[in-house]
Amino acid sequence: MDSLTESEISQIARLQREAGLQRLTCHFSWPDFCDERRRFHQEFVYDIAMFAASCGFSWPNVIRAAEIAKDIFPRLDGHTLPKLSSMLMDTLSEGLPNLNAVHRHKLAQYLTDTCTARRRLFQAVVGGAANMSIAQVHLEVQLPPTPCPLAQGTELHEWEHQRQQAQLTATLQQKEEELRSLRNGSRVTLGEVDFPEDEQLDKEGVLELVRAAVRATEGQILASLHQEASLLCDILQLKLQGEALASRRLHNPVPGGISVHPMSAKAKAAHNKN
Repeated sequence: MDSLTESEISQIARLQREAGLQRLTCHFSWPDFCDERRRFHQEFVYDIAMFAASCGFSWPNVIRAAEIAKDIFPRLDGHTLPKLSSMLMDTLSEGLPNLNAVHRHKLAQYLTDTCTARRRLFQAVVGGAANMSIAQVHLEVQLPPTPCPLAQGTELHEWEHQRQQAQLTATLQQKEEELRSLRNGSRVTLGEVDFPEDEQLDKEGVLELVRAAVRATEGQILASLHQEASLLCDILQLKLQGEALASRRLHNPVPGGISVHPMSAKAKAAHNKN
């Protein structure tokens, strides 16, 4: 530790991170850990020392901050947040009693934020869980589709016309399909009429059976005809609406400017201004 002089720490602070880390670790012994955890320990010490240097600490205080960090790291396991904060404050007060108030506040804040944000990581490392496997959940974020270029956009009036036209076409096709199914299907059923199987009918019996069949099917025929008339009326109305829509488009042509739907009034004003 005596080899870490003010001149040496000042040179370490000027090196790139990896080179500075390797050079700083040579000035300490690391008996606390002998596996991958030693690397975490060394990086923690280096980060604290470089933070102190960047805040303008005197070189002796930078060296002392590195010593404090080396002492703190093995004790990060098993603390609640209040106990962790108390331990950090006590260690700073003991290790750097002559540090001015501004530097003390900065170092205390940095240590607290670092140890709090990475508390579980540090506890796992110090507690010997560095080699544990951790299951990770892959989250795939789906971005919205890229909008078309402005030149490929659709004018609002044209978009509205296309939407209405598509809606009318879909409804018309549905009504026409219902009409075809009605005309091709059976309009009446005789399930409600009882036909005698073994009984021989006379003339009066046959006439009564015919009357019963007519009464049973009369309502079905009327309902079928009413449904057909309703479908024909709907189809006619839809065709008239389609013609009216085409006529409005013919007499109210789309303006020449192209804009992406939807476009606000402010965006239109800016577009026309340009």
